[in-house]
Amino acid sequence: MPTDLTGFGLPFWLDLERPRFPALEHVSSADAVVIGAGVAGLKLARCLDHHGIETLVLEGGQAGEGASSRNQGSINHGPGMSYLECMGRYSRDIARDLWNLGLENHRLLQDQIDEYGIDCDYQVDGMTSLIRRDVPEWQELASRQEREYDLLVEDGFDVSLLDDREARQTGGSELCVSGLRYNTDAQFHSGKFVVGLAEVVARLPHVRLYERTRVSRIENTGTETVVHANGQEVRARCVFLSTNALVPQFIPELERPLRAERGQVLVTEPLDARPCRGSFGTPLAWWREIFEADGRFRLLFGGGRSRDEPDSLFPQYDAAGQPHPRLESEGFRPSVAHQERLQEQFSKLFPQWASARITHRWGGLQSFTADNLPEIGLFDADRRIYGIAGFCGRGNCYSDVGAERLVADAFDRPARLSQTGRSLIDSIMRPHRTAAEWGNWRCLND
Repeated sequence: MPTDLTGFGLPFWLDLERPRFPALEHVSSADAVVIGAGVAGLKLARCLDHHGIETLVLEGGQAGEGASSRNQGSINHGPGMSYLECMGRYSRDIARDLWNLGLENHRLLQDQIDEYGIDCDYQVDGMTSLIRRDVPEWQELASRQEREYDLLVEDGFDVSLLDDREARQTGGSELCVSGLRYNTDAQFHSGKFVVGLAEVVARLPHVRLYERTRVSRIENTGTETVVHANGQEVRARCVFLSTNALVPQFIPELERPLRAERGQVLVTEPLDARPCRGSFGTPLAWWREIFEADGRFRLLFGGGRSRDEPDSLFPQYDAAGQPHPRLESEGFRPSVAHQERLQEQFSKLFPQWASARITHRWGGLQSFTADNLPEIGLFDADRRIYGIAGFCGRGNCYSDVGAERLVADAFDRPARLSQTGRSLIDSIMRPHRTAAEWGNWRCLND
């Protein structure tokens, strides 16, 4: 595979016909303004419409073109930490409730697919955390995984423990020696889903969706919040911020917990043999298969970096205190350095496909907190800005439950969410918590 990135950049999930929505060209007002038309923003708009709240959705580019379509296309119900790690940090009860909250989110997402008839290749084929034999102390990791499996089964979760043969067969790589599989996790075409959801939301009676509408400033006049976008003013009772890695551009106090990180992904040409069965994650790599209409399969492969890789981290502001110009320009592009690491992992895990032609290669800007949980709640009381950000690569685990909680909080409406879920979000996902803040870190994008 070459390291030349010329001609790449379009995510596989966005290589399809997409609808266009109008840009904002006039002064307007609404009960609520949602900034960002990714999965979180669209679900916020859907919840607001459900309660009859007049809503404007403002998207700087096209709906769904950010992190919502630059991902693995998986639906998980566990956060970006192990069950044992979560138990050690909080308690077993909280770990169980947190995993159940992910299942609650999955049910809400599946309800939307069914209710609106969104054709997004949804199927339940599991998500597996694999142990690799080329990782130091893999035997210890495998033993720890067995302990985690026992705890998850005791707490009522549908999981399987894969032995050496099963791990190799389903994962598709000879380096796999064992695996913990979440049987109820699913895969879908994330581009088809977010585009389909945008089309649905744009038709809702209480929602107006605008694209190519870049927000430059949010201020409070004392009686209402004013959003400045495209040289126009939009007045509202409150604002919902759902721009994930770009949230600190409007809430500087959240720069410390919401670290902007670039991920990178590639997709092969259609293959004659099925490369794996489901979605998989290992240290430094994750992958899944993609079904083609003609019966063949592509292999999607991402990762290739440690969490603190300097060339994959981006500051929010430059030395003059202005929005950093490289944040968006480089954060959504693939880089040669990252690609070389990704190719190394690909060749190690899938030498049988090392010569396959790569048809799509892209970068994506994500937002991670230090404790691997999102920030959901009131971001700025003075300007009445609510928000959800810091998905840590798990937007399909928290976007629905987060939207339900935010709308209920902002407008004092009943949430279609369990009381346990509401309490959990309010406790360990509250904004401005110390646990989410990063210490000092180094980047090459200053």
